[in-house]
Amino acid sequence: MKTKHLIIASLLLLIGFVSCKKLPQHIGDSLQPNSSNIHVSFSGNQDIKAEVKHIDSLSTKAASLSLVGNLNDPHFGNSNLSFYTQIGLTSNSLQWGEGATTDSIVMQILYAGYYGDTLTPMTIRIHEVTEDMSGDSIYYYSNTSFEIGEELANYTFTPRPKTKVLIGNDTIGVNILQIPVNNALGEKFMSNAESSFSSNSVFMNYFKGLYFSCEPTSETGSICYFNLLNTKSYLRVYYHNNYDTTFYDFNVSDKYIYFNHFEHDYTTAQAPITFNDTTYNPYLYVQSTAGVRSRIVFPNLNQWAKDMNTNVLVNEAKLILTGANDIINGVNNDTATFTQPVQIIAVKANENGTYGILPDQLVGTSYFGGYYDPKTDQVWFRISEYVQDLILAKPESDNYGLFLYTYAGSYNAKRWIFHGPDSPDTTKRIKLELIYSQIDD
Repeated sequence: MKTKHLIIASLLLLIGFVSCKKLPQHIGDSLQPNSSNIHVSFSGNQDIKAEVKHIDSLSTKAASLSLVGNLNDPHFGNSNLSFYTQIGLTSNSLQWGEGATTDSIVMQILYAGYYGDTLTPMTIRIHEVTEDMSGDSIYYYSNTSFEIGEELANYTFTPRPKTKVLIGNDTIGVNILQIPVNNALGEKFMSNAESSFSSNSVFMNYFKGLYFSCEPTSETGSICYFNLLNTKSYLRVYYHNNYDTTFYDFNVSDKYIYFNHFEHDYTTAQAPITFNDTTYNPYLYVQSTAGVRSRIVFPNLNQWAKDMNTNVLVNEAKLILTGANDIINGVNNDTATFTQPVQIIAVKANENGTYGILPDQLVGTSYFGGYYDPKTDQVWFRISEYVQDLILAKPESDNYGLFLYTYAGSYNAKRWIFHGPDSPDTTKRIKLELIYSQIDD
């Protein structure tokens, strides 16, 4: 970036176009004198520093989808995902009736997607939660856990998230998973005093909730997404009493507590990620479910502008990321199984590891970018105002860079690998495309 240059003939055309016509997506056009020249510069690996970092945790309370599964990724290691949820009454009160006996119980949940290899069998276990999941707390993170007791279900199956099943009078079919639950739960309910079912709050005080987990697998495995709030998702108890044979449904509501729990073990990866290293990064990584984020820093921008002995006006700055979809550290990156995220998020990094909104984000997503383009295998961000702020800042000012995340990390199991500043393929390295003007007044 210390030597500005024009790249190819197509960029000459771009420069000529920009010189005679204002582009609405460029910051600072209205301030640019007519006599200014617009320059194009690309930063190389010497101008971008990066590192891969763990994500400590993220809030997963009331996440749109509930995730459960076990996944072995040759680059990201093992991911074990589970979830907790309260269940409640579907009537104001419940009376089982005299002589009530359980016939069968089924936990039915609606599929909402998957990630990984669904040809691998999965074993889901359901436990009763024995610790109160208080509704007063707003802090339910991906590393939050509660005490559990008796195992209520242990069910092995092959996920079929795209297969529709006919239930009841339904003629269209729905994508559901039905898990047989131990009848002991029904007997526990029916042997308890009916006062425990007199209201929803009383019932939840008696029965704290359910915990869904997955047994580890030695194969690739998968993560299944479920929609607990759908009317097709419920715990159904089939029973009979002295007068009737019937059933009762317990369900999940948006007023109840439910959240995802995530665990990752990167030591099992065939091609392990190098964390917290700013000296050499041929590849960079992002992973949802409180997994991995990348930090990008432009340490030389301020000095680069200062060396010009003139004012620098940023017309446009684009951060361009290109996917790495071949052999990485000797291991193939299987993007057919581990598909790319629809969107990547860029935010301003703070000293303590938190983050803030970038000024460019406020313009709108079509301006800011962040969407994966399968045709180019790229994601770009327009960060013109952010770069201008870096240039205007004092050389000694703190610069913690940007954090890159996957979108919807609390309920989406995607991950992405892209070329870093030290990639062996120099044409695909992460880069900052900068269009700027020099202003002498």
